[in-house]
Amino acid sequence: MFSRTNIRIENARLYPPEVVDRLYTALSHGAELHSYESRMNFYDVNYEGHTYFIYVSPANEKVTLIATWVQKRASADGKSGEHSRWWQRIAEHILAA
Repeated sequence: MFSRTNIRIENARLYPPEVVDRLYTALSHGAELHSYESRMNFYDVNYEGHTYFIYVSPANEKVTLIATWVQKRASADGKSGEHSRWWQRIAEHILAA
């Protein structure tokens, strides 16, 4: 994976410093990284009600923050599959740019 002792975060989308600080805190406190089978080195990090979509460079272990959003509460009808479909379209668009 990557070393959590010397975390370097690249803020590619120029998010406010508070967002980068929260991601740094999440990573340094051992937040779990959820990998993508189809995209090596891309991960979701869920921490304190936020999700961060990141890329970890295998060459230098630098973390690139690609996107972040506030997590939605689970709906009562359990339509969690909808999140996967729309997020997949957004991720594909960002990665194609």
